[in-house]
Amino acid sequence: MRASADLPLFSSYLESGQLILTPGKRLARQITHSWLSQLTHTVARPPSVQPVDAWLEQQWRNAVESGRLPAAQLLSPLQEQALWQYVVREDMEKRGSFSLSHPKSAALRAQSAWHKLLMHNAEGIQSLWDFFKYDDDCAVFASWVRVFSEQLSARGAITRYQAYQQLRTVTPEERPCVALYPYPALPPLTSNVLDHLCEVTRLHPTINTQNPCKVVEFSTREDELWTVARWARDQSENGLQRIGIVLLDMATDRGPLEYHLREVFDCLDASYNDLPVNFSTGMPLGSTPMYRDLLLALEWEVRPITSHQWLSLLRSPYLEVSSAGHEHLQLISAQFRSGSHSITIEQGLHLGMMFAPEMKLTEILRCTKSDRATIGIKSLAEWAEVIRHRIALWGWPYRSGLDSIEYQQLNHLEDSFDTLATLATILPHQHFSRALDYWRECLAATMFQPKTPQDSIQVLGPLEALGGQFDAMWVCGAQQHVFPTPRRLEPFIPAAIQKQLRLPSFDDALLREEADTMLSAWIAGSAEVTASYHCWDQDLPRYPSELLPPATPSAGRVAQFPSTWTLDRITEPMPAEPPLVVNSDSQIGGASLIKDQAACPFRAFIKHRFRPTEIADPVIGLSAAERGALFHDALFHFWRYAQSQSQLLRLDDTELSTQIDSAVTEAMAAMERGCEGRGFSLRERVGASCWDLEKEVLLRVMAEWMALEKSRKEPFVVDQLEAEHSLTLGNVTLSLRPDRIDRMEAGGSVVIDYKSRAPAKTHWLGDKPQEPQLPLYTLLDEDIEGIAFGELSVSDPVKLVALGERYTLTNREAPPLSKQTDGFADDWPALTRRWKEVLEHLAADFAQGEATVDPTPTACQYCSLSSICRIQHVDYADEPREESRS
Repeated sequence: MRASADLPLFSSYLESGQLILTPGKRLARQITHSWLSQLTHTVARPPSVQPVDAWLEQQWRNAVESGRLPAAQLLSPLQEQALWQYVVREDMEKRGSFSLSHPKSAALRAQSAWHKLLMHNAEGIQSLWDFFKYDDDCAVFASWVRVFSEQLSARGAITRYQAYQQLRTVTPEERPCVALYPYPALPPLTSNVLDHLCEVTRLHPTINTQNPCKVVEFSTREDELWTVARWARDQSENGLQRIGIVLLDMATDRGPLEYHLREVFDCLDASYNDLPVNFSTGMPLGSTPMYRDLLLALEWEVRPITSHQWLSLLRSPYLEVSSAGHEHLQLISAQFRSGSHSITIEQGLHLGMMFAPEMKLTEILRCTKSDRATIGIKSLAEWAEVIRHRIALWGWPYRSGLDSIEYQQLNHLEDSFDTLATLATILPHQHFSRALDYWRECLAATMFQPKTPQDSIQVLGPLEALGGQFDAMWVCGAQQHVFPTPRRLEPFIPAAIQKQLRLPSFDDALLREEADTMLSAWIAGSAEVTASYHCWDQDLPRYPSELLPPATPSAGRVAQFPSTWTLDRITEPMPAEPPLVVNSDSQIGGASLIKDQAACPFRAFIKHRFRPTEIADPVIGLSAAERGALFHDALFHFWRYAQSQSQLLRLDDTELSTQIDSAVTEAMAAMERGCEGRGFSLRERVGASCWDLEKEVLLRVMAEWMALEKSRKEPFVVDQLEAEHSLTLGNVTLSLRPDRIDRMEAGGSVVIDYKSRAPAKTHWLGDKPQEPQLPLYTLLDEDIEGIAFGELSVSDPVKLVALGERYTLTNREAPPLSKQTDGFADDWPALTRRWKEVLEHLAADFAQGEATVDPTPTACQYCSLSSICRIQHVDYADEPREESRS
């Protein structure tokens, strides 16, 4: 079995007991494990191998304990990060101006810039901070550094790199000999401190020039990652025990690679935890499903959650919110009916009290709202106890059968509270919402790594792979502008200072040298090394790293499916059942049935026979349907009072405004009552200001509409308002409700239907009318001699789009009907006969079960059934193939 570290490089120092220092913990563990594994003794002293930072921190503590350095609190990385966030957030709140930077992001960037200045001995530059005056961002950063330093002094605390600066002033009692693995290169400050405290021997691995790196080219990132996963499985099946995969772009490639690894190892379902792969980066504890759901539940108390998060919370197996009945479905349905994209905890409690009063979730929310423990400000240590109580209230982790990985995650809970308590020593008292934010930071800083065998497949970042030994290694994503990493300016440090300090991120030559050194170290530590890159990414060409030799094109990808997909399925014969007995062949629907049948027979079949429930997308403010309903209701109330054009003309301006206001107010109140009956407050969902603006818009558009009604040249009386009618077309019975039917003074009637955007007249004509609603209304009564859509637009002038021979509802002479209909009919009786033929034919097709996928050109634009009819697949299958064209 191959050792996980290069033992020949370290063996003489290990045998003599000499201290070995490594840049990181991973290599230190590998050296220790490899050395102990090859020993034949049953009892052995662990070798002296430590990470550089851990050893230097211990030297600082020893110097403090011996009185050679003043006592101070050494901040952990998380404590330092929290203090930076506090400084930046306080400064942004004092400035009060708009900023594109989030306090957390700005604090992390400031902390990084501060570290670079310390690590590269910037204090040696004369008048250093004068350079920061000439750039706004740099000047703000300089002020943050000053406040941060004052905060450190007030707390008697220092950071890690300030401790290293202090160590340079200490005269060592003795200078021990240590061996240092120097890859990746240490910062100048760290290197200087080591040279000051001890005699350092730097160990360089032997470069194997006889082991060239093989390079493979792929078309896309997906093909590259899929092939790497297949390669890892094949190497594992061939008996190789140390397999390394280096991801140069870990943030982008880890997720897709993990999925492909689970595919090829068949670890997607019941064997999810059996994946023989170790990921060096781990996963932030707060991102694991257990803690993700817990944080969602706790943070709901201080901020609204989205409708998708609401669904996740109700389905979570880790929270005691499950129900044996249908309460879940009732709550989900009620929330989606509200149309809101977010939900507060108060709204959740209201829904629970209305639809699921006995549900455990309702009890939890009731206890949460009645508990006043989250009010006020407290220390983070005190908030930790409140969070414990909230966790117990939610019954977390509710699931009884936790697997081994979930138990490992659960064991980190107390550590996270201990970490939160350490922040109390440097931060002032906080509100509950901020305490939850800091606890989330503690969980994010805890990287969870499932325990896996040492000889499993290792997925590593470029730095973690240095110093390791592998039977085979694949370096993935070796593109230009990725390897070497491109030069990046530090926004908080002046460019002149970056150049003078020779920051690695600023120097192309140093970046290239660093990448070349890493590649040499990988080759030295592996029996076989393969590097790869992809040629296309997001439709842009990509090129290989200039450090790689010429590439070999890869073979085409062959589809590989999980074994469970190809297993024989046990089938049983379906019992013969008699057809369902129905009372009548007649079908019942509304005008939308004929509209859907004309647009696409398949859509009509699905929507009006199966009647699936469609969930509307969340909206901000009022939806178009809600605004349309308000207009309809307001006009209903107004005409119920006015009743005719003559009565409308008798109203003076004041009376008209009063009546319009009354109608709008009544319509809005009725809609509010209806929403409250369905479990939500419409005013609260859209916001009081938006609600008031909607009323202003309604009043304005209603006033414009009444001016249009006054100008109509044919006097009228409103005969019917939203009256129910029934129309039979063959075996189809339609339920119709025209918005309004006017009785004209000269005889005859006109139907008016309100729309926010009136369709063109051409949409009413043809064998497949896009808008058959008004043509259907003409079949209700032979007395109807005109039809019109009333367009009540909030952005354009209101208008009537009318069609008729006797009544056109306009103040100008109407053209002949044949011209209005583009030759579809010469007069009104002929037009109604044509409409009756067309509509009866569509109704007969529906009654006979015609369900062909035959959409009109615009039918698919807003259709939600494409996943059922698969029209795109049908179109693709009907297209001629390239070979047939040739």
